[in-house]
Amino acid sequence: MEVQFLGTGAGLPAKFRNTQSFVFNFMQELKECWMFDCGEATQHQILKTNIKPTKITKIFISHLHADHVLGLIGFLSSRSFLLDTNASKVTIYGPVGIKDFIEKNMMFTHCSLSYSVEYIEISSEQCIIDNKTVTVFSYPLAHNIECFGYKIIFKKQKGSLDADKLRKLGIMPGPFYREIKESDTFEFNGKVYNSSDFLSEDKPAKEISIIPDTRYFEGLDEFVKNSNIIITECTYLLKEDAHHARKNYHLSILDIEKMIKNSKVENLFLTHISARYDRNIEKEAVESLCDKYSVKIAHDLEEYCL
Repeated sequence: MEVQFLGTGAGLPAKFRNTQSFVFNFMQELKECWMFDCGEATQHQILKTNIKPTKITKIFISHLHADHVLGLIGFLSSRSFLLDTNASKVTIYGPVGIKDFIEKNMMFTHCSLSYSVEYIEISSEQCIIDNKTVTVFSYPLAHNIECFGYKIIFKKQKGSLDADKLRKLGIMPGPFYREIKESDTFEFNGKVYNSSDFLSEDKPAKEISIIPDTRYFEGLDEFVKNSNIIITECTYLLKEDAHHARKNYHLSILDIEKMIKNSKVENLFLTHISARYDRNIEKEAVESLCDKYSVKIAHDLEEYCL
């Protein structure tokens, strides 16, 4: 799985930071990509990447502030032009009002789509996706309008079959492979084998926490404590700017320190960065955090393997 940042700035776009959006490439795990927030000009940023808009089948919106949603209509419209079939449905998750926002904009701009859109409107902490591979939860944050964070939990998965090893036994690819993978033992030519001898190591569970705009509150500590990966806003990078964060319902570098103090985080990505900071201040902010994990201040178009 990979994540690519399309926009990493706060409310005011800067020369080198577009407004908020990033995309997870889950093609290997789920055969699809997921977008989180869609700030203005997101569709232009995608043109600079290898991301295929038609592969984005789920869009998660944190809240209805302009810098998180103004790119939606353009993106959805462009995606329509790129499709030669109406089979590629999009599901949009977001706070109550997201459906009304999109449909009214579509109506006023005379925009029609060649695919269907399903809306899942959120009003509380809840499980919004649950299948054999992944579970996703929404989580209310403390912004100045209704805003939600998201937690993605990839469940523990059995390892991959060693096809070469099975061929050496004379077992060619086919439906029997699934039976081997799903069973503890299997029989072939009168002999019983342990399936585990033909599987790679199990893929461990992986937890990703996504924290868009919010003021710090103690519940965040609990929300992220078991997460391997955290992508969080950190609008204010200097410790002396912490009072601005509190006043404006955002996080500061001091809040991040508190939030992750007892977490299991391995990879921490800071985004939604105020335009007031340069690279020297970014370096200072990273160095102020614990060195037990990887800390990255995200920049537009950067891509990371998770």
